[in-house]
Amino acid sequence: MTVADWFRVVLLSLVWGGSFFFIEVMLEAMPPMTSVLGRLMVGLIGLVCLLRILGYRLGILLKQWQSFAFIGLINNAVPFSLISFGQTEITGSLASIINATTPIMTALVAHRLTTDERLSPNKLLGIGFGFSGVLVLFGPAAMEGGASLLGMMAGLTATICYAFGSVYSKRLKENAPLINATGQVMYGTFWIIPIVMIIDRPWTISMPGLAPWLAVIAIGLLSTTLAFYIYFRVLKTAGASNVVLVTFLVPLSASGLGIVFLGEVLALQHVIAYLLIVSGLAIIDGRIVAKLRDLILKSQ
Repeated sequence: MTVADWFRVVLLSLVWGGSFFFIEVMLEAMPPMTSVLGRLMVGLIGLVCLLRILGYRLGILLKQWQSFAFIGLINNAVPFSLISFGQTEITGSLASIINATTPIMTALVAHRLTTDERLSPNKLLGIGFGFSGVLVLFGPAAMEGGASLLGMMAGLTATICYAFGSVYSKRLKENAPLINATGQVMYGTFWIIPIVMIIDRPWTISMPGLAPWLAVIAIGLLSTTLAFYIYFRVLKTAGASNVVLVTFLVPLSASGLGIVFLGEVLALQHVIAYLLIVSGLAIIDGRIVAKLRDLILKSQ
């Protein structure tokens, strides 16, 4: 990768990792579903403006409404809601570590639902490491029970939604990537609006202060609009195999922001779990295993 590609990867990890930090700030003054709606609406405005600037036509968003409605549900509305509800009980740092298991869940779902992404020995080994990390994370909470376990389960369920969304998104591969991003965010917004009206009744909520509003703008424009744009740039210039590097870095940026600005504390088990999950991701990626194999063969 070039220096510019590395810069984009690090920047993407910061804006995606920042989403967990921004959620924490929003939840101080907003119910979970309202915070999700704010994220989606601001993100949608940003994406539509970006599409107009780049000269894309928006008619396809209506023509393929069924596909976008489904992907908006499983890749935006449901997982965003689960993560926000989860973070009412766990820290953003912990939520980001759980979220790092998304590629592991995707490998399992792709094996079941596709014919060209079967599980290899490397993937099985990587999945084993990943689930070992999950067990380390969930072990103490499972023993104690309580709200923190529910928060962690919500975060883990969100990764399963992302996995199904990732596999389903391949059906829309003929569209421009930013069209697909805008479509899912738009219909994700449509799913959330009636839920917020019924459950949160936002007109009854006290007006949030400046910080939560800034967090809404930041998570919408930075962690959604800008993140999608950078993601597809990295995908185009560095390839899909290098995009996975972002998954390694997101928990580091999320934890760093949480520790510095919110006073969050990482327990030893969280660090161990992160290392196990990242090891699993590296094994699934395969490049490190291939390099080790080459070194062994050269040494013989």
